[in-house]
Amino acid sequence: MHEYGVALEIAEIALKNSGGRNIIKINIGNGDLSGVNSESLAMYCDLVFREKQNGAVAVAVEMVPALFKCACGALYAPRKMFDPCPSCKKFDRVVAGGDRCALESIEVEDE
Repeated sequence: MHEYGVALEIAEIALKNSGGRNIIKINIGNGDLSGVNSESLAMYCDLVFREKQNGAVAVAVEMVPALFKCACGALYAPRKMFDPCPSCKKFDRVVAGGDRCALESIEVEDE
């Protein structure tokens, strides 16, 4: 259910940056490690924009793969979450990407 709160935040940011124009599409990057369900987020975004803008908005959610940086210096996207570093075969890593859910862009109607 926290996707509803994320959708509200996305709508506020989008509306604030729309220049008062009607938003027709939003593009969201959703990381594999974000904990946000893409289908639920898209549904809630649709509901929130219908309420706040009195009209539908196309919602595109692109999944962003998990990215790790190993202590050996390798940067890699694992095929499975518990795959070791492909260079040194160890698990001494930190998250380097794919842990965020963010509004990437908005498309607005021409004036």
